Amino acid sequence: MKFSRQLAKVELVALASLVVAAVALASFAAIQTSLHPGPFFNIIDSVRVVFLYTLAIGCIPVVVFGAPLYAGLLYRGRASWSAAFAIGAVPGVVFLFFAISLGLWALACGIAVALATHAICASGSNPSSKRTREKLRAA
Repeated sequence: MKFSRQLAKVELVALASLVVAAVALASFAAIQTSLHPGPFFNIIDSVRVVFLYTLAIGCIPVVVFGAPLYAGLLYRGRASWSAAFAIGAVPGVVFLFFAISLGLWALACGIAVALATHAICASGSNPSSKRTREKLRAA
């Protein structure tokens, strides 16, 4: 598979994983707001803010940093769970220097998105299984 095609696939999967993470965080925010209502946000506003905030902040690291780096590793056959974990953790670690709560949020989301992307994209990219299939075809 060409690298540009691999990159497009990884970008789409990573963005879809980001949407799933945003939905999960928005659901958590809805539960939190229903248990402890605050003076500023009702449940709908809380869900909307957390969902959009997650997408807005997470989109740039996914598109510019995470997906291209992971696609490069996947293309070279070097993608692994530990590499995906590290790629997902880097933006959160950077954000930790600016704000602890933002950094922890970015750390959790980044790792979840990176691991979900690896789970989806790396299935079927095992070079050893390709060699085994080639040997079976040749026999």
